[in-house]
Amino acid sequence: MDKFFKDHSKYEAIHIYPVNYSVASNEDIFELIKYDIFFKLLEKGLNFDKVEIEKGTFLPFFLNNHATEIIPFLLGIIPKVGASLKDIANGLIELNKKFEKEFKEANITEQDKIISYLSGFKDKKGINEEDFYTQLICSLVNQLKETGKEIVLIVDDLDRIDPEHIFRIMNILSAHVDLKKDTDQNKFDFNKIILVCDIENIRKIFANRYGADVDFSGYIDKFYSRSIFYYDLSPEMVKSVIMLFHKVVIDFGDKRASLGDVRKDVAGALIKQILHSFIQYNLVSIRVLKRIFLGGQVLKERNIWRKGYYDSLTNNDIEIVKAIDFLLFLFQDYELFTEKCKFLGDKDVKILDEVSNRFFINQILKAATYKDLSKNINKQSKESGQELEFETQLNKLTIKYKIERGFNPQNLSDTFTCLVSTISYENGTAVDFEKINFFSLLAALLERNDFQSLLNTKFEII
Repeated sequence: MDKFFKDHSKYEAIHIYPVNYSVASNEDIFELIKYDIFFKLLEKGLNFDKVEIEKGTFLPFFLNNHATEIIPFLLGIIPKVGASLKDIANGLIELNKKFEKEFKEANITEQDKIISYLSGFKDKKGINEEDFYTQLICSLVNQLKETGKEIVLIVDDLDRIDPEHIFRIMNILSAHVDLKKDTDQNKFDFNKIILVCDIENIRKIFANRYGADVDFSGYIDKFYSRSIFYYDLSPEMVKSVIMLFHKVVIDFGDKRASLGDVRKDVAGALIKQILHSFIQYNLVSIRVLKRIFLGGQVLKERNIWRKGYYDSLTNNDIEIVKAIDFLLFLFQDYELFTEKCKFLGDKDVKILDEVSNRFFINQILKAATYKDLSKNINKQSKESGQELEFETQLNKLTIKYKIERGFNPQNLSDTFTCLVSTISYENGTAVDFEKINFFSLLAALLERNDFQSLLNTKFEII
């Protein structure tokens, strides 16, 4: 949006972020919005000599806020709306001069009668209010219109504030348009008002507040004059995913590599596939990805499980633990990450070229059977070529697998890989590997308490 308004000089944007407000429980957020808009307009360097405020509105305001009190009052609002004193200082000085001049011209001999008459109206806020700040904002906005530009108010991050404040803002703005619909006039005389939010978050907040049975579409339709614009960056992100992964550098402890270069590293391949699938279905935001662009995550070896003296595992043995460690660093919420995996459980997930669906299922299986891993390894026959088959249950599927022994020359240790032989339903019907969505199995794994205990183990660098 910043780029759009920078490239289109026919518009003048007033961009505010209510999420930045320090709102007390008894404070009306719409009043803070008015002050925020006012401060943004002060940054435009407008001429206060051209500002016109009705005497009936100005006088009671000024008599209750003498010149020595006006500036301190406005200064007290600045921290709440996050305005910059440096940018608005000249505007405040000019406004104070305007107050002094107007006050001297006011007929103060009639002030008691005027104050008495207006006292019942001056404190009314909301839909019909036309108080001093509202008129001041309208005057400044109309002065900006003299440049020939359309003045646009942007209320951003709407879904990130308190539900009470969300619907307060929406109701006031829409009701004012209804009252002025014959003149096509928006609140504060803006040409256009844009509300920026995640509409799905608003939908969930609405359902939580009013109940799932209340029609959200019927409610939300009255708040916009055109259709909702759905901004979706995921198609562009998918197109650029290879370039994106080359920018993501992970420290594996003994080496550093970008996800774009990962080929044989199991944890890196898992991270790459999961992130790609999340991007494909718009489940990861730019804000989340910035966490890895601004600084990598170290994926060092650590102990994750021990039973007795000999039976122990590290995250190099169960590499999906290492991958989930990294992904939780991004998403910061285990339940949220699990829900995203469950969402993908019935979706058409594109498997990247260098890996396979069977590869991911093997890694999930290994993590699901880690307690039996060393026991099953010890059952292996010493005779060359002879393998034993084992069986486990995951997500209502019966999985039969074998364990393949290997050797890691880097640390001179044995390696063991779980290889799925067959997968079948509870009734014995075989399941085609390629028809299994590995995210459904991953979500089931994430919901198991024994797997969660591996992730909750305190990090131990070894």
